[in-house]
Amino acid sequence: MVPHGAGTDRPTSFHAHHAPVGALATFTLGRHHHDSGPGNELGRAAPGAVYAGYRDGEGKSAILNLLPFFPVSTSDLERYVGSSAAQAGHVPRRLFSEADIVREVGWTTDRWRAGDVVLEVLTPVEQLPDPRLAPLADQRDAFVPAVTLRLSVANPGTQPRELFFALGNHQGWAAIPGLHGLASRTGYGFAVDSTDARRFLAFDPEWEFNRTHDHALFGLGSLAGLRLGVPPGGSRTLTIVVGWWKEGPVTYGKRMAYWYTRLFSGLADVLAHALARAPKVAALCAARDAELTATALNPEQRFLVAHSTRGYYASTQLLDDGGRPRWVVNEGEYLMLNTFDLTVDMAFFEARFQPWALKNVLEQFASEYRYESRLFDPADPTRLLPGGVAFCHDMGVQNTWSPDGSSAYEVEGLDRACFSFMSCEELTNWVLCAGIYWTRTRDTAFLAHHAGLLVECQRSLLNRDHPDSTQRRGWMQCEDERCRGGGEITTYDSLDHSLGQSRGNGYLAGKMWASHVVLADLLGYAGRPDAVAASREAALRSAAAIAASADPTSGIMPSLLDKPSTAPIIPAIEALAYPAYMGLKDAVSATGPFGGMITALQRHLRAVLVEGVCLYPDGGWKLSASADNSWASKIHLCQWVARNVLNVHQGADGIRADRAHADWQRVGSANHAVSDQFRSGVAIGSLYYPRIVTTILWLDGGRCP
Repeated sequence: MVPHGAGTDRPTSFHAHHAPVGALATFTLGRHHHDSGPGNELGRAAPGAVYAGYRDGEGKSAILNLLPFFPVSTSDLERYVGSSAAQAGHVPRRLFSEADIVREVGWTTDRWRAGDVVLEVLTPVEQLPDPRLAPLADQRDAFVPAVTLRLSVANPGTQPRELFFALGNHQGWAAIPGLHGLASRTGYGFAVDSTDARRFLAFDPEWEFNRTHDHALFGLGSLAGLRLGVPPGGSRTLTIVVGWWKEGPVTYGKRMAYWYTRLFSGLADVLAHALARAPKVAALCAARDAELTATALNPEQRFLVAHSTRGYYASTQLLDDGGRPRWVVNEGEYLMLNTFDLTVDMAFFEARFQPWALKNVLEQFASEYRYESRLFDPADPTRLLPGGVAFCHDMGVQNTWSPDGSSAYEVEGLDRACFSFMSCEELTNWVLCAGIYWTRTRDTAFLAHHAGLLVECQRSLLNRDHPDSTQRRGWMQCEDERCRGGGEITTYDSLDHSLGQSRGNGYLAGKMWASHVVLADLLGYAGRPDAVAASREAALRSAAAIAASADPTSGIMPSLLDKPSTAPIIPAIEALAYPAYMGLKDAVSATGPFGGMITALQRHLRAVLVEGVCLYPDGGWKLSASADNSWASKIHLCQWVARNVLNVHQGADGIRADRAHADWQRVGSANHAVSDQFRSGVAIGSLYYPRIVTTILWLDGGRCP
């Protein structure tokens, strides 16, 4: 557990996700005086409130002690009876401040302590069973759309005290038959393990405590909660489960329901199962928290692993496609479906915890979201050249599937600007994801089934350098015809030329090198020795071009390999992650066939990791020297490459960088949970994001066993 608050210099006031698997739902909590609580299919914190604490005393001497997880605003009651009536008999509130709160962040437990209250949210990290094959009981455990909370209040004094928990700013509440809980018409509800906790509906906490009638479930109330007496000298703990339920088809273009609707009969079934499973969840979470604590990672790295894992689960959907499971990871605030340039970064996490999900996405792209296209050389854009297979940027947006062979994002006719095509990069992503999947599973049936596609990928990659083998240079020269005379971009779509454009890009040249290294390995296992030599030759060509781009004096490489004056970038090293992860040691060795490139990249990285080039004043990493715009996910991936592949360690400066990156999340993205895109440490986009689970590489050195 990483402590925040009292006794540390780490802040406590920042949002984090607390999400089930596959429900595109999250219980967002942690930012003081901000919207909090359960949300579904949103790219932001739901407009709600969470009240957790206790009331001391009774009558005029009462005071309500609360954790500050709600907006401070005027009561809804004023809209009905006026402000003077709303203040009559007001129960004073004591809101715990930053100085009062200790927050402990574990991999699966987020815990707050203040006064005599402790609130925990538990979200286990487990090996997820393959929904095509797993028994129903295992699937109900893994994919129950619910999170578990524990609220404890002690009463060391001699006066009456009441535990208090409520969720606000939602309407249409009703009791849940057979359970001690309440459900909202908005698609979620909560239940508790103690029937002596009194349920209520009210305008706000004060209205509830000053209620003079016996109708506890007051229909106009937008606040739903629980009250429980805590005897003097004693304590009480409530286990509260919050669950979600959305019936029927939830997607458009291709109609699919949530997979959990196959596993549960309704919200009551979800909540009952979550309550029954709560002791097991607590044990699983304790073990997983201990596992992270026992690693050699420093506290800031452990925090980033935990924070990013929560962000990933919050964006996941497991859908029912006519009886077949379909895995989707939404792109955070943008809600694009299976954005492929995120999939390749999240693949390390998925291969570790649910390799079937990575395979599921790869096969969706292979069967529905691929296309054949021709190419053009920008020197002669009117003449179309042989091309080959490519893959879409995404599969749709906002629960709406794009037609097969097209994405929601990509637009024709743009020249190296946001929303242009990413054909070459997405092509590398299919190959690299396949390599990661194969390494983890040794799934020979998958490899045999897709051997022909791998050969197609090889041909297309070679052509995107140039269809004329005598003109190949080791990087992408030819643009996809879908650009209609424009030009392709990379995943760094909002950056300048240093990382934004694909043509001649050193970062993408690295991914083309890695793809050929991976293809040579996969095609060898697939029994296609005829194709292996072509990829080995292409990998040598790319490696030589990358190494040759380095300035002989400084060692710094340009971002565009054919333009020596362009700004240096850290992600020149990024592609080393894939063969290193796959255990292809010769490929990343200074004494191997690509040793010249490895040595050059090592020298380049040391030269750019200085303030004013690729370091911010706080020590954080700046991906491009020419743009104040960095992606946390890519930074963490490159940190692993630097430390575990290139053996470039910053010592105390490395620890300072980890602290800076953690504070980008806790301070720069405090309102948005985990975010990816930052400008000088402040989140500017890619909010509420799943991609940052590249941090999983930091565990066990990241190498595949």
